[in-house]
Amino acid sequence: MNVPESGEPLRLVDVAVPVKIAGDSNTGVLGAHLHWHWVRGIIEASLDATDKKKQVEVLVADERGEWLLKPPAESAANLVALKEQTSWRDYFSAEARIQSSPGQQGLGWVVVVRASSSLALADIHQTRLLMLWLSLIFSASFAAVAWFISARVVRPIEALADQARAHQNVRSVPADINREPPSRDEAGMLGQVMHELAFYDRVTGLVNRRLLMERLEMALSDNARTRNQGGLILINLDHFSLLNNTRGHDVGDLLLIAVAQRLSTVVRSQDTLARLGSDEFGVLLGSLDLEPDKAKQQASAIGAQILASFQQPFELAGEAYTGKASIGIKMFIGGDISATDVIKHADVAMFEAKRVGHDRCQFFDDSLQVLVDERFQLERDLRKGIPAELLLLYQKQVDSRGHILGAELLVRWTHPVLGMVSPAKFIPLAEETGLIMMLGSWVLETACTQLKRWEQHPERRDLVLAVNVSAKEFKQPGYVESVVGTLKRTGANPNRLKLEMTESILAADIELVVQKMQVLRALGVSFSLDDFGTGFSSLAYLQKMPLDQLKIDKSFVQDMATNVNDAAIVRTVIGLGQSLGLQVIAEGVETTEQLNFLEVNGCHLYQGYLFSQPITLEEFEKQVGA
Repeated sequence: MNVPESGEPLRLVDVAVPVKIAGDSNTGVLGAHLHWHWVRGIIEASLDATDKKKQVEVLVADERGEWLLKPPAESAANLVALKEQTSWRDYFSAEARIQSSPGQQGLGWVVVVRASSSLALADIHQTRLLMLWLSLIFSASFAAVAWFISARVVRPIEALADQARAHQNVRSVPADINREPPSRDEAGMLGQVMHELAFYDRVTGLVNRRLLMERLEMALSDNARTRNQGGLILINLDHFSLLNNTRGHDVGDLLLIAVAQRLSTVVRSQDTLARLGSDEFGVLLGSLDLEPDKAKQQASAIGAQILASFQQPFELAGEAYTGKASIGIKMFIGGDISATDVIKHADVAMFEAKRVGHDRCQFFDDSLQVLVDERFQLERDLRKGIPAELLLLYQKQVDSRGHILGAELLVRWTHPVLGMVSPAKFIPLAEETGLIMMLGSWVLETACTQLKRWEQHPERRDLVLAVNVSAKEFKQPGYVESVVGTLKRTGANPNRLKLEMTESILAADIELVVQKMQVLRALGVSFSLDDFGTGFSSLAYLQKMPLDQLKIDKSFVQDMATNVNDAAIVRTVIGLGQSLGLQVIAEGVETTEQLNFLEVNGCHLYQGYLFSQPITLEEFEKQVGA
């Protein structure tokens, strides 16, 4: 059958099939005229079930391979040419021959079904494109996160490097001779920063405790082999905490830097100057004389030069500041002592210098070790002796008529072996070891309990008991709550309780001190500033503090009749108290001459041996009356 160029065959197709009966004989022929639209309809119906987007094409050829049906755009002349011209890269295709009943000759048509490979693979391409985009997005996100993380890591490192450069540019303290020269690249700068943080003090730029310990251990090892003499000097700044609390930590840092600069002019190039922390500096002495006595003289000379360097005031934020220091020195050879013990012994010597009177130099020796051992044993005994071995004595406080107003409670320690231990010995020990809190709590509890008992006696109910409070006690976070709790627990009248504080309380945070005082004063508790004139007296502080009374120290009272300066101080304290509306009481009054001087100058409250020495509760109650 010939097909026109349009691809549209004849409208009718004649087909015939023989009709058989039993015996396989042909009885006739069944013929039919098939309209070509019927064939097209079958093909279109089949294509409707497929994905139209794939554009599946159907080609039909007769038994000779001539086209019966093909797309107009197909250029192949027949089926053979189609197979020769078409590549699998262009189309995915399949062909099948139309089958007739067995034994019958069929049409012999060949049906070819094909789809463009680009369209068939479109979903795969889209998936690949989607994966590509996702990969790009993930890569970009990963890069952004990595950049963010790296920036978070690198920025602090760069800041450290910048600070190190700035530190190197502005440091005025001479560099440590064993310090490596500054690096110029970032990696080297980072390593140097980490080294600085590990082994050098941030404020002063000096060697820190860690590096000093390492060099001390090396010196001990070397000296054990060579038997050379070595020495360690510890320097503690006196009243540094007062400067920090009153003028701020920035000014405190300025003092540390100024001290470091001044010490660097005293120590030798072979010595190691270090800041060990807070207000403590150290000097590891090198190249001392082989003779022990001469080596000790060299160390003593350096210590004296250090003390002398503090005589000149320091310039801090435009103001002059006169600082002092206490120095402890430990000499060593090595082999029989550890670096920790060297520092410990120098520390003991330094605290002994501070205890004796500040602004002095103290060597550690065996006799000092004996004192340390005794002190340690005394601490253990005191810890066990509170409160069973403690005794409270009462010393009267009277007015100019001799009327008893109350008493100051004075604690004594009756040691089972040593007997009566002086308060001058165990009170400082209690403050240093923290036992003062336990001791002070017991004294306060006893005083409040006694005040409550006196309420039942008309002649005693108006008495006031004065309890001494150390600066260390008062600055404890829960001190106010402890006092309030004791008053409530005992039921004592707060108006009958007076807390006596020394001027060392001013070394603490003055604002916090005032706040605590105001809370207790609102309850009725009164305050007396003890030993006034011996410490950190300041009119500005007196105006801030809610005080009720100033107490003239007995050291001024004892000599005021013969010492013009002491007399002037006493008159000044009395006048100051009157101008501020405060009571003034003098302690240590022992003679009538002293009493008359105080009376004439306006002081009308007294305490001292002229009226009574410290006595027991029973004796005090007898003197008050029945």
